[in-house]
Amino acid sequence: MTGTPLISVIAPSYRDWPRARMLIDALLAQSVTDFEIMLVNNAPDDPAPPDFPQDARLHILTEARPGSYAARNLGAASARGQFLAFTDSDCVPNPDWLAAFLHSSQTHDGLISGAVQMFSTTRAMDALNWAESYDFFFGINQDIYVRDGVAATASLFVPRTLFECAGGFDASLKSGGDVEFCKRAAHHYAGTGPALVYCPQAVLRHPLRSDLTALLTKARRVAGGRAARDGWRALPITLAPPVVRFRILLEKRSPGGRAKLKAAVLILRIKALEILETLAVLVLRRAPTR
Repeated sequence: MTGTPLISVIAPSYRDWPRARMLIDALLAQSVTDFEIMLVNNAPDDPAPPDFPQDARLHILTEARPGSYAARNLGAASARGQFLAFTDSDCVPNPDWLAAFLHSSQTHDGLISGAVQMFSTTRAMDALNWAESYDFFFGINQDIYVRDGVAATASLFVPRTLFECAGGFDASLKSGGDVEFCKRAAHHYAGTGPALVYCPQAVLRHPLRSDLTALLTKARRVAGGRAARDGWRALPITLAPPVVRFRILLEKRSPGGRAKLKAAVLILRIKALEILETLAVLVLRRAPTR
Protein backbone atom coordinates (compact mmCIF):
# COMPACT_ATOMS: atom_id res chain seq x y z
CA MET A 1 0.00 0.00 0.00
CA THR A 2 1.32 3.45 -0.90
CA GLY A 3 -0.02 6.96 -0.37
CA THR A 4 -2.91 7.86 1.92
CA PRO A 5 -4.87 4.87 3.26
CA LEU A 6 -8.62 4.66 2.72
CA ILE A 7 -9.31 3.44 6.27
CA SER A 8 -7.65 4.06 9.62
CA VAL A 9 -8.40 1.39 12.23
CA ILE A 10 -8.14 2.84 15.74
CA ALA A 11 -7.93 0.75 18.90
CA PRO A 12 -6.94 1.72 22.45
CA SER A 13 -5.00 -0.78 24.54
CA TYR A 14 -4.37 -0.82 28.29
CA ARG A 15 -1.96 -3.45 29.64
CA ASP A 16 -3.40 -6.04 27.27
CA TRP A 17 -0.64 -6.90 24.79
CA PRO A 18 -1.52 -10.62 24.41
CA ARG A 19 -5.04 -9.84 23.21
CA ALA A 20 -3.86 -6.80 21.25
CA ARG A 21 -1.63 -9.23 19.35
CA MET A 22 -4.73 -11.24 18.39
CA LEU A 23 -6.42 -8.06 17.15
CA ILE A 24 -3.44 -7.09 15.01
CA ASP A 25 -3.17 -10.59 13.55
CA ALA A 26 -6.87 -10.47 12.62
CA LEU A 27 -6.52 -7.02 11.05
CA LEU A 28 -3.51 -8.02 9.00
CA ALA A 29 -5.64 -10.88 7.61
CA GLN A 30 -8.39 -8.55 6.30
CA SER A 31 -9.61 -9.09 2.76
CA VAL A 32 -8.98 -5.41 1.97
CA THR A 33 -5.49 -3.98 2.34
CA ASP A 34 -5.93 -0.22 1.94
CA PHE A 35 -5.83 0.64 5.64
CA GLU A 36 -3.55 1.60 8.51
CA ILE A 37 -3.72 0.61 12.17
CA MET A 38 -3.41 3.11 15.00
CA LEU A 39 -2.92 1.07 18.18
CA VAL A 40 -2.88 3.51 21.09
CA ASN A 41 -1.13 2.37 24.26
CA ASN A 42 -2.84 3.98 27.25
CA ALA A 43 -0.17 2.80 29.71
CA PRO A 44 3.11 4.65 28.97
CA ASP A 45 5.03 2.54 31.49
CA ASP A 46 4.03 -0.67 29.67
CA PRO A 47 5.54 -0.54 26.16
CA ALA A 48 4.90 -3.14 23.48
CA PRO A 49 6.92 -6.34 23.91
CA PRO A 50 9.89 -6.84 21.55
CA ASP A 51 8.18 -9.70 19.72
CA PHE A 52 4.95 -7.77 19.02
CA PRO A 53 3.83 -8.03 15.35
CA GLN A 54 5.38 -5.52 12.99
CA ASP A 55 3.92 -4.24 9.74
CA ALA A 56 4.26 -1.07 7.69
CA ARG A 57 0.57 -0.39 8.29
CA LEU A 58 0.84 -0.67 12.09
CA HIS A 59 1.57 2.44 14.15
CA ILE A 60 1.82 2.18 17.94
CA LEU A 61 1.11 5.47 19.70
CA THR A 62 1.20 6.36 23.38
CA GLU A 63 -1.43 8.39 25.20
CA ALA A 64 -0.50 9.31 28.78
CA ARG A 65 -3.91 10.80 29.59
CA PRO A 66 -6.00 8.06 31.24
CA GLY A 67 -9.09 6.84 29.44
CA SER A 68 -9.92 4.98 26.26
CA TYR A 69 -11.62 8.01 24.69
CA ALA A 70 -8.52 10.13 25.09
CA ALA A 71 -6.61 7.29 23.42
CA ARG A 72 -9.12 7.08 20.57
CA ASN A 73 -8.90 10.83 20.01
CA LEU A 74 -5.12 10.60 19.71
CA GLY A 75 -5.47 7.77 17.22
CA ALA A 76 -7.97 9.75 15.18
CA ALA A 77 -5.79 12.87 15.25
CA SER A 78 -2.83 10.86 13.94
CA ALA A 79 -4.86 8.90 11.38
CA ARG A 80 -4.81 9.68 7.65
CA GLY A 81 -7.74 7.60 6.40
CA GLN A 82 -10.93 8.85 4.82
CA PHE A 83 -12.82 6.52 7.16
CA LEU A 84 -12.15 5.75 10.84
CA ALA A 85 -12.90 2.21 12.02
CA PHE A 86 -12.99 1.99 15.81
CA THR A 87 -12.55 -1.23 17.74
CA ASP A 88 -10.98 -2.49 20.99
CA SER A 89 -7.77 -4.35 21.69
CA ASP A 90 -9.64 -7.46 22.86
CA CYS A 91 -11.71 -7.84 19.68
CA VAL A 92 -11.11 -10.28 16.81
CA PRO A 93 -12.59 -9.01 13.51
CA ASN A 94 -13.65 -11.47 10.81
CA PRO A 95 -11.55 -11.27 7.61
CA ASP A 96 -14.26 -9.29 5.75
CA TRP A 97 -15.00 -6.86 8.61
CA LEU A 98 -13.58 -3.80 6.84
CA ALA A 99 -14.88 -4.90 3.45
CA ALA A 100 -18.43 -5.07 4.81
CA PHE A 101 -18.13 -1.58 6.27
CA LEU A 102 -16.85 -0.22 2.97
CA HIS A 103 -19.74 -1.82 1.10
CA SER A 104 -22.24 -0.29 3.52
CA SER A 105 -20.59 3.13 3.18
CA GLN A 106 -21.52 3.15 -0.52
CA THR A 107 -25.16 3.68 0.43
CA HIS A 108 -24.81 5.47 3.78
CA ASP A 109 -22.51 8.40 4.51
CA GLY A 110 -23.00 8.52 8.28
CA LEU A 111 -22.16 6.28 11.23
CA ILE A 112 -22.17 2.51 10.70
CA SER A 113 -22.10 -0.05 13.50
CA GLY A 114 -21.01 -3.65 13.05
CA ALA A 115 -22.12 -6.91 14.61
CA VAL A 116 -20.40 -8.10 17.77
CA GLN A 117 -20.47 -11.83 18.53
CA MET A 118 -19.68 -12.67 22.13
CA PHE A 119 -17.68 -15.86 22.73
CA SER A 120 -16.18 -17.73 25.66
CA THR A 121 -12.44 -18.29 25.84
CA THR A 122 -12.78 -21.00 28.48
CA ARG A 123 -15.82 -23.20 27.82
CA ALA A 124 -18.59 -24.25 25.42
CA MET A 125 -21.32 -21.69 24.78
CA ASP A 126 -23.98 -23.98 26.28
CA ALA A 127 -22.01 -24.21 29.54
CA LEU A 128 -21.34 -20.55 30.37
CA ASN A 129 -20.68 -19.62 33.98
CA TRP A 130 -22.53 -16.85 35.84
CA ALA A 131 -20.43 -13.95 34.65
CA GLU A 132 -20.31 -15.15 31.05
CA SER A 133 -24.07 -15.69 31.00
CA TYR A 134 -24.72 -12.11 32.07
CA ASP A 135 -22.14 -10.66 29.69
CA PHE A 136 -23.57 -12.67 26.79
CA PHE A 137 -26.97 -11.01 27.15
CA PHE A 138 -25.93 -7.52 28.24
CA GLY A 139 -22.33 -7.02 27.11
CA ILE A 140 -22.62 -5.56 23.60
CA ASN A 141 -25.88 -5.62 21.63
CA GLN A 142 -25.28 -3.52 18.54
CA ASP A 143 -28.50 -4.65 16.83
CA ILE A 144 -30.48 -3.37 19.82
CA TYR A 145 -28.46 -0.20 20.37
CA VAL A 146 -29.15 0.97 16.81
CA ARG A 147 -32.80 1.47 17.72
CA ASP A 148 -31.63 4.35 19.91
CA GLY A 149 -29.18 5.62 17.31
CA VAL A 150 -26.06 4.62 19.26
CA ALA A 151 -23.30 2.02 19.00
CA ALA A 152 -20.37 0.65 20.97
CA THR A 153 -16.88 1.61 19.81
CA ALA A 154 -16.02 -2.08 19.66
CA SER A 155 -17.25 -1.89 16.06
CA LEU A 156 -17.97 1.57 14.71
CA PHE A 157 -17.21 2.99 11.24
CA VAL A 158 -17.20 6.77 10.84
CA PRO A 159 -16.35 9.12 7.96
CA ARG A 160 -13.43 11.27 9.07
CA THR A 161 -15.26 14.48 8.12
CA LEU A 162 -18.22 13.61 10.37
CA PHE A 163 -15.93 12.63 13.25
CA GLU A 164 -14.07 15.94 13.04
CA CYS A 165 -17.25 17.95 12.60
CA ALA A 166 -18.68 16.38 15.76
CA GLY A 167 -15.49 17.16 17.67
CA GLY A 168 -14.39 13.62 18.44
CA PHE A 169 -14.94 11.84 21.75
CA ASP A 170 -15.31 13.53 25.10
CA ALA A 171 -11.94 12.57 26.61
CA SER A 172 -13.12 13.43 30.12
CA LEU A 173 -15.45 10.43 30.14
CA LYS A 174 -14.26 7.04 31.37
CA SER A 175 -17.37 5.21 30.13
CA GLY A 176 -20.35 5.94 27.91
CA GLY A 177 -18.34 8.12 25.57
CA ASP A 178 -19.47 6.08 22.57
CA VAL A 179 -23.14 6.78 23.32
CA GLU A 180 -22.43 10.47 23.91
CA PHE A 181 -20.45 10.73 20.68
CA CYS A 182 -23.09 9.00 18.53
CA LYS A 183 -25.82 11.30 19.80
CA ARG A 184 -23.67 14.38 19.24
CA ALA A 185 -22.57 13.23 15.78
CA ALA A 186 -26.22 12.75 14.82
CA HIS A 187 -26.74 16.50 15.20
CA HIS A 188 -23.94 17.13 12.70
CA TYR A 189 -25.08 14.53 10.16
CA ALA A 190 -26.20 16.31 7.00
CA GLY A 191 -27.55 13.29 5.13
CA THR A 192 -31.07 11.92 4.89
CA GLY A 193 -32.47 9.25 7.17
CA PRO A 194 -30.90 8.07 10.41
CA ALA A 195 -27.35 9.16 11.23
CA LEU A 196 -26.42 5.59 12.20
CA VAL A 197 -27.20 2.31 10.47
CA TYR A 198 -26.39 -1.27 11.44
CA CYS A 199 -24.30 -3.53 9.21
CA PRO A 200 -24.72 -7.15 10.36
CA GLN A 201 -22.18 -8.35 7.79
CA ALA A 202 -19.36 -6.46 9.55
CA VAL A 203 -18.71 -9.10 12.20
CA LEU A 204 -16.12 -9.24 14.93
CA ARG A 205 -15.85 -11.46 17.98
CA HIS A 206 -15.54 -10.17 21.54
CA PRO A 207 -14.55 -12.36 24.51
CA LEU A 208 -17.01 -12.75 27.35
CA ARG A 209 -15.93 -11.69 30.81
CA SER A 210 -15.48 -14.99 32.58
CA ASP A 211 -15.07 -13.88 36.20
CA LEU A 212 -17.44 -11.99 38.43
CA THR A 213 -14.82 -9.42 39.46
CA ALA A 214 -14.38 -8.27 35.86
CA LEU A 215 -18.14 -8.14 35.40
CA LEU A 216 -18.67 -6.04 38.51
CA THR A 217 -15.78 -3.76 37.53
CA LYS A 218 -17.45 -3.05 34.20
CA ALA A 219 -20.82 -2.38 35.86
CA ARG A 220 -19.22 0.09 38.27
CA ARG A 221 -17.29 1.76 35.43
CA VAL A 222 -20.39 2.23 33.29
CA ALA A 223 -22.54 3.50 36.18
CA GLY A 224 -19.84 5.82 37.45
CA GLY A 225 -19.12 7.12 33.96
CA ARG A 226 -22.79 7.86 33.39
CA ALA A 227 -23.01 9.70 36.73
CA ALA A 228 -19.92 11.77 35.91
CA ARG A 229 -21.31 12.57 32.46
CA ASP A 230 -24.95 13.32 33.34
CA GLY A 231 -24.73 14.39 36.98
CA TRP A 232 -27.92 14.07 39.03
CA ARG A 233 -29.87 13.31 35.86
CA ALA A 234 -28.28 9.85 36.00
CA LEU A 235 -29.89 8.98 39.33
CA PRO A 236 -33.49 8.41 38.12
CA ILE A 237 -32.15 6.23 35.32
CA THR A 238 -30.05 4.21 37.75
CA LEU A 239 -32.90 3.82 40.23
CA ALA A 240 -35.39 2.75 37.57
CA PRO A 241 -36.32 -0.94 37.45
CA PRO A 242 -34.18 -2.93 34.97
CA VAL A 243 -37.05 -3.32 32.52
CA VAL A 244 -34.81 -2.95 29.46
CA ARG A 245 -32.46 -5.68 30.66
CA PHE A 246 -35.32 -8.07 31.22
CA ARG A 247 -36.65 -7.20 27.75
CA ILE A 248 -33.27 -8.00 26.23
CA LEU A 249 -33.18 -11.20 28.23
CA LEU A 250 -36.50 -12.24 26.74
CA GLU A 251 -35.70 -11.13 23.19
CA LYS A 252 -32.19 -12.51 22.81
CA ARG A 253 -31.74 -16.15 21.97
CA SER A 254 -30.04 -18.16 24.69
CA PRO A 255 -26.75 -19.91 23.94
CA GLY A 256 -28.09 -22.89 25.86
CA GLY A 257 -27.83 -24.36 29.33
CA ARG A 258 -28.97 -22.18 32.22
CA ALA A 259 -27.58 -18.95 30.81
CA LYS A 260 -30.88 -17.06 30.96
CA LEU A 261 -31.55 -18.07 34.56
CA LYS A 262 -28.05 -17.09 35.68
CA ALA A 263 -28.29 -13.76 33.89
CA ALA A 264 -31.68 -13.01 35.46
CA VAL A 265 -30.36 -13.60 38.99
CA LEU A 266 -27.38 -11.35 38.38
CA ILE A 267 -29.52 -8.49 37.08
CA LEU A 268 -30.57 -7.60 40.62
CA ARG A 269 -27.04 -7.78 42.02
CA ILE A 270 -25.70 -5.61 39.21
CA LYS A 271 -28.52 -3.11 39.68
CA ALA A 272 -27.65 -2.75 43.37
CA LEU A 273 -23.99 -2.18 42.51
CA GLU A 274 -24.89 0.45 39.91
CA ILE A 275 -26.96 2.36 42.46
CA LEU A 276 -24.13 2.33 45.01
CA GLU A 277 -21.56 3.49 42.44
CA THR A 278 -23.81 6.28 41.18
CA LEU A 279 -24.39 7.57 44.70
CA ALA A 280 -20.66 7.40 45.45
CA VAL A 281 -19.88 9.60 42.43
CA LEU A 282 -22.75 12.04 43.00
CA VAL A 283 -22.83 12.30 46.80
CA LEU A 284 -19.28 11.47 47.88
CA ARG A 285 -17.75 13.15 44.81
CA ARG A 286 -15.59 10.09 44.22
CA ALA A 287 -13.89 9.74 40.85
CA PRO A 288 -15.51 7.12 38.58
CA THR A 289 -13.89 3.71 38.53
CA ARG A 290 -11.64 3.27 35.53
